[in-house]
Amino acid sequence: VMIFPKKIKLFSIHEVTKATGVSRATLIRLEESGFLKPRLIDENTGYRYYDSQNISAVGQYQRLQDIGFSRKEIADIYYEKVNVDEFLDAQWKKVDKTRRFLKEYALRHDKTKNYAISYITLPAVDCYCVRLKATSLDESAILCYQNYEICIEEGYRVVGSEPLMGIYDKLDPGEITPGPFHEFTYCIPVVPGSGPAEKIRHFSETEALSIIGFGYFSNLKELWERLIKELQVRELEPAGPPRVIALVAPYSGAHIKPTDYCYECVIPVRDKQ
Repeated sequence: VMIFPKKIKLFSIHEVTKATGVSRATLIRLEESGFLKPRLIDENTGYRYYDSQNISAVGQYQRLQDIGFSRKEIADIYYEKVNVDEFLDAQWKKVDKTRRFLKEYALRHDKTKNYAISYITLPAVDCYCVRLKATSLDESAILCYQNYEICIEEGYRVVGSEPLMGIYDKLDPGEITPGPFHEFTYCIPVVPGSGPAEKIRHFSETEALSIIGFGYFSNLKELWERLIKELQVRELEPAGPPRVIALVAPYSGAHIKPTDYCYECVIPVRDKQ
């Protein structure tokens, strides 16, 4: 049981702003949003008075705001208006995405070739898919550009938060490394229902073994060899076709140099349990 003193100390809005570092305007906005309720509002003067719990609540608000939650999200979390299981699932997925980005960003700027192999969770995604056949790396890039434009022209809404990817039919490094007469399925994440359904393919959430590398796409052969070997060492069973996910590629911006391309080779795997 929480024990409180018989006489609770009240603080003026000036004292609260000094103690927390937030502005008066922010305190008023928190009150208007329903997050913060002053312990007392003087009916005659309109002056607001806060207790130590109010000040502690502001501290919790600052903590959650620093993590990146919106004002509404903070109120829902603080007053437990969220479905806990759904909330935790969504946040862990966000953490996984952040971890993946930081890993590739660090690797790309480190400029070593210590490729990172790890387990990841690939999120569910709907993609605009087209089968491409190229005779060279350059032609492959051109075809990808052209079909990205076609996807937009056909009215699809692309999902910028998920990178483009290529799907391959085999695990043999010689087959899935771009080269003469190379074939693959080009996949552009899109919002479901934003365009004709016949070109849409749904990919379910799945666990996968991943390796991240950087540099020109000719490095893919070495990446696949390492990843397939690791798959065998860990005695994992593939659960779907391998993918190359373009984390940072020419489509990301004209300023991106080939030495700075960054991509992730992944093989969906079955849970050994």
